[in-house]
Amino acid sequence: MAIVLGCWLAALPAQELERAIQAAEALGARTGVAVVDDQGHVLFRHRATEAFAPASNLKVLTAAAVLQGLGADHAFVTRFALRAGRLVVTASGDPNWITGSAHSPDVIFGEVAAALQRMQVTTLRGIDYDAGTFVGPDRPATWPQDQLYTYYCAPTGPFVLEQGTFSVAIAASSGATADLHIAAPLTDLPVRNSVQMVNTAKGATYGAIDQGTLVQVRGKFYRRSSPVTIRTAAADPATWYDAALRRALGRAGITIEPGATVSAADGVVHEYRTAIASAILRMLEDSSNFDAEQCVRVLGQHTAGDGSLAGGLQAMHAQLKVLLGSIPEGVVLQDGSGLSKNSRVTPAMLVAALSAVQRGHGGKVLRDALPIAGRTGTLEGRFEHTDLVGRVHAKTGWIRGASALSGLVERRDGSVRWFSILMNYDPKKDGFNKDLKELQEKIVAAIDKLGAER
Repeated sequence: MAIVLGCWLAALPAQELERAIQAAEALGARTGVAVVDDQGHVLFRHRATEAFAPASNLKVLTAAAVLQGLGADHAFVTRFALRAGRLVVTASGDPNWITGSAHSPDVIFGEVAAALQRMQVTTLRGIDYDAGTFVGPDRPATWPQDQLYTYYCAPTGPFVLEQGTFSVAIAASSGATADLHIAAPLTDLPVRNSVQMVNTAKGATYGAIDQGTLVQVRGKFYRRSSPVTIRTAAADPATWYDAALRRALGRAGITIEPGATVSAADGVVHEYRTAIASAILRMLEDSSNFDAEQCVRVLGQHTAGDGSLAGGLQAMHAQLKVLLGSIPEGVVLQDGSGLSKNSRVTPAMLVAALSAVQRGHGGKVLRDALPIAGRTGTLEGRFEHTDLVGRVHAKTGWIRGASALSGLVERRDGSVRWFSILMNYDPKKDGFNKDLKELQEKIVAAIDKLGAER
């Protein structure tokens, strides 16, 4: 009798899983689920080999491929050198230069200026930028073309600050127009201020446009509003990079004169290094589309000598094949972030990648970067009032027509369950992603109880 009762109890979590899946599919969401234990043994599968649009869960595969190809200890190295009196900047594709972080661009460029001063260089003949193989389009062609101005559609490139964006600070004033300035990156680019002060909050909207040679800020700002900072995609990240570097040099008293004589010898002026882990953290915890696409390009540059978007995707495909042994039928990689509605992966592939990476040197980096239920990133407000708070580490994902959650749950006995939940539905249907997220959480609660291999 005890054996029968034990089997019945073991079956309950699987039944709970199936009921939650059935509820999701009853809402119109085709649902795939794959679960393995910490030894890689399969515990549960439902539509696990079917291809789904993964939304931002694709970033799990991107992180896995980047860690596999570059290694957990990879460092981005940006080199500044003197050559015939000109400052030559060699690209590393470093995505980590963000104001207010440990890698603020103004601080880094200040270090370059200080190094030139130590070499007694007060004049440069010019600045050259060596992009290497970071060539071609700056965004995937399958991204939503009507959203390219937004921070989450920011462009990639060889020389990028602030994750491909710029920020403008706006505050109320006593005059006809608001007070505003460029908050990041710090540059001397001109700003055209057309933000009118108004006495009512109704209709008070504003926005910034990068016009290449200047920033246009337009709209209406309520006179009683608190200061705000808005963030917008840059038109050309390299323009901002150059402007920020020139500002730092100028503030250090270093001028640029094409015909000047520079007596300093050729050689390296400064090298700046940052760690891959910082970009992986933003990619997964913050769901940064920019960091995903930028790291894919760096992967292509380092492993295949091709830092284009296409080269990066080819390198990602190759590294996933090394990690997993093969790529399942139906998988399509159109980008590294999942913002493209055309990418397709399977739950089984996602969970296999999670399981495989955790057994290698990149396992800790990836695991530490996953949002934690009820505590960090995109999971901060999820799994509230459950005993899963702090025990679920997972990547969320949503675009119109797709909702997803993939990661791990730490069980009370110390074991781990790796899972992937992918849901696809008619993108014309709206307003029920909250229901799908609740069902995902029920699925994870049942996964936490899974024991016997299925």
